Amino acid sequence: MKEEIEKPEERKAERKTYSFAIDVQHASRFTAIRKKQRRAMADWASELAHNSKGKITRATARLEARRRRPELWPTLDEYVERAVRQRLAEDDLAGPWEPLTPAEVEAATLSGRGIGKNYPGYLITRAYDLPPSLVRALRTAAIRVSEGPLAELEELGLLYNSLDYTMEEQEQRTELVEKVFSAPRIVRQALERYGPWPPDERPPSAPPEDPKPSAG
Repeated sequence: MKEEIEKPEERKAERKTYSFAIDVQHASRFTAIRKKQRRAMADWASELAHNSKGKITRATARLEARRRRPELWPTLDEYVERAVRQRLAEDDLAGPWEPLTPAEVEAATLSGRGIGKNYPGYLITRAYDLPPSLVRALRTAAIRVSEGPLAELEELGLLYNSLDYTMEEQEQRTELVEKVFSAPRIVRQALERYGPWPPDERPPSAPPEDPKPSAG
């Protein structure tokens, strides 16, 4: 059975706050975007009030800017949601997956380090308001795609790192660990591949942008 990801019309439903360890570069980029959006909203409201020639007060203009925010200035939560949805739609994570059991659902909420690929950069924890159904799909994909390599690691006795491994065993372990995904790792990949990066900073792993139509 495939894990359901909510439809667009359901995205305005209840959201909950979830924390993920993301790359400091992503966090820095989001901070810059948030500051830029605040300035843009203030300028937009000021211009609206000014062009109304007294018909619209500054307070009313600010409220209108707030109402227009979803279409003009997406929140950071929306950036993260969009990126995660796109990553989960890729072939390796799309499923279909068997739904998590109650015990697996409970275990998926636990924090702490597990078996997984070492992250080469610096991480910082950030919280985002996301639809519970999306996070459930995220956790389901992470657990189900990792079941095979984790079982193989355990069967081979390579589940935990050790200095006693031979070169062949270490290479085998590294190859299997590469296939293990945690929910935060998927979020980090989502932000790298589909995050709001400017063109000159677009990561090599990001999918190619749609070519612009030629003139004429």
